[in-house]
Amino acid sequence: MLFLFSMVLSSLVTSQYVVYHLQTHMFPNSSYSASDGSTCNVNTSSEEYQQRTAVQKSASHLNIFIKISDTIPALITSAIIGGLSDRFGRTRILTFNALFCCLATCCSSVIIYFDIDIYYFLISSILYSAGGGLYGALSIGYAYISDVTSPGKQRTLMITFLEASIGIGSGASGLVSGYIIESIGFFYANICVCASAACSVLVVVLFLPYSRPPELLITNTSFFENARASFTFYIRASPRRHKYILAITIFLTAALSLLGKQSTEILYQLNAPFCWSSIKVGYYSAISLSSTMVLGVAIVKVLHNFFSEETIAIFSGISGIAACTVEAFAIKDVVLFMVPVIGFLSALVFPMTRSILSKLTSPDRQGALFAGIAVVEIVANLGSNAGAAAIYIATVGTMRGFVFLCFAGLSFVTTCLLLIYRIINRRSQTVPIANVTADTTGTQVLTQHEGD
Repeated sequence: MLFLFSMVLSSLVTSQYVVYHLQTHMFPNSSYSASDGSTCNVNTSSEEYQQRTAVQKSASHLNIFIKISDTIPALITSAIIGGLSDRFGRTRILTFNALFCCLATCCSSVIIYFDIDIYYFLISSILYSAGGGLYGALSIGYAYISDVTSPGKQRTLMITFLEASIGIGSGASGLVSGYIIESIGFFYANICVCASAACSVLVVVLFLPYSRPPELLITNTSFFENARASFTFYIRASPRRHKYILAITIFLTAALSLLGKQSTEILYQLNAPFCWSSIKVGYYSAISLSSTMVLGVAIVKVLHNFFSEETIAIFSGISGIAACTVEAFAIKDVVLFMVPVIGFLSALVFPMTRSILSKLTSPDRQGALFAGIAVVEIVANLGSNAGAAAIYIATVGTMRGFVFLCFAGLSFVTTCLLLIYRIINRRSQTVPIANVTADTTGTQVLTQHEGD
């Protein structure tokens, strides 16, 4: 919760600071304000509208570069971080990850304080991703949950609870971000980000117990072997390889349909005809994250009594399609605030797919599995954000909501793939299958998996 609070608050502060910085430096004599709805001119031929559109395009260009710098180092780190956690333990690797995120937030504070070129945020992004970033931290968290739970409904529920804690932290940051920004400014708001990130480090170091005894840790593996272990599930011949491939493809399309939304939504909300203030942007973020990560999670326990993971994920895809379609055509505040209510199930596809993959995997390879998932999530994050920014740049002057129709299309593809997985899973054998697989140390391990 602390980690997500700091990361989401950092994103909200940085995104709005970028628009403010561009607005004041590109058009220093302009009278319009990105957060003043009274001057929200929707006349496309007006000077104000053209200036606002220019700022939106410049901010979208920067978002592309930030996401690239967020991704490249994290791809390398996340590929090995899961294997390293299988070797050294989850807590040590999570401490390393949290420290780098804390350093990144401190760097952002320096950039805001000295009001220097916003492209220096790329340095902060590189620091953040060098430690694995958010997805590296989550991969360790999911592996930790797998260590202390048994496969099946218990693990699914605990993974979903972890998602709920993410939603609580994210929602809290959205709720307070606007008030913090408007009352103490961007710099001190980012100092709050630094303090929260530092607290997350302290919680890991002081309170988080080891999840696996030392004798169960894997030893004598190289960095290359750790990286390779994250992807052997999809390459190595086995009776379950087709399920692994289909499940990770589902996860990829779901991530593409959801991960690029927030940064685009903030620009969408700051633009005409909404021209929201920081407080309203924060309210929306809080409602959106809380409804999808908390309300959605609350209903999982009930849904699990009647439906399988893939069926719940299908409901999630349908919810995402409806929400993105409404958002694409919204022109009033009340309609836009209905979007997270309609899409409150949309994020459930992530814990359901993670649970599906985790049940297919032996206990000693959970860290490697979730590291591979983190790499896929990072790639999807880059593709979703860069693609959304490029589409928004191209369409903001004509049909600014077109990007959300693209997100709806990706949710539709995810739902279709889930239906295919459901059919394949029902047709597959349900008796336990014994597989002999080679682990990353080269020794043979006999693993007895549960039925699918």
